[in-house]
Amino acid sequence: MTWSFDDDREQHIETGSRPARVLAYAQAAQTLVSLGVPVVGYFGSQHHADSGATVGLDLPYVGGGDAVDEDLVKSLDPDLVVSVTYGGEVYGLSEGVAAKVAELAPILAIGIAGDRTLDSVIQRFHELAGALGADVQDPATDLASAPTELRVVAMSGGTDTDAYVANPAYWPSLRMLADAGVQFTPTTTAGGWEVVKWDELAAKHPADIVLYDQRPNSLGADRLATIPGWSEVPGVRAGNVLPWNPEPPLTYGAAASFINGLAQR
Repeated sequence: MTWSFDDDREQHIETGSRPARVLAYAQAAQTLVSLGVPVVGYFGSQHHADSGATVGLDLPYVGGGDAVDEDLVKSLDPDLVVSVTYGGEVYGLSEGVAAKVAELAPILAIGIAGDRTLDSVIQRFHELAGALGADVQDPATDLASAPTELRVVAMSGGTDTDAYVANPAYWPSLRMLADAGVQFTPTTTAGGWEVVKWDELAAKHPADIVLYDQRPNSLGADRLATIPGWSEVPGVRAGNVLPWNPEPPLTYGAAASFINGLAQR
């Protein structure tokens, strides 16, 4: 019996039988494993490739971006590749690598940003996991009330000269917080990131709480300590810096952990 699924690039994916050997982008792999889908390996983005970092899954890591071990991919013998997409691309693989991987197995992509709510993204992964034979046990969870009187900024370390401030309307997990009442400092971009000079950060984003990107490509504490603009943000001075992962597992359980942790502040 054939198996099919329509992805978020308007691609109709069809195989001769239900896929049983899934290779997935790191975020999708974490999500699918959490939902009960067996995954044979995972790949990262160019950020992973540049930093040499992995996400800690107990699975073979084939590389990321344009640095993918094609022989390892072949040895895993995937019959489906699952990625995410921010705007139609296959995220995590360069165009050339994606073309080669597509010769081995069809590529399916789930949209995770832009006009999508977190609930809709989670539901898409539920649909995919169910179609792949998983008995999904990830019920929607009641979320704690979010603080409304405190100003919040979500950001990544960027470079020694520039901070990257996340647009909450673009990232589903942040939009969920905004819908729950969290007051984000306003950004000036319709895309994912507003680029702000470090010495202008406190004036443009005088936040009481900082959600800081914990991925390896984001500047670490040792580098941040050398950047004067970082310490001028009220939330940093008050010690209210909370870890934020822009690429979390896309499940209700992970979403509840995130918002409930913020609510406890």
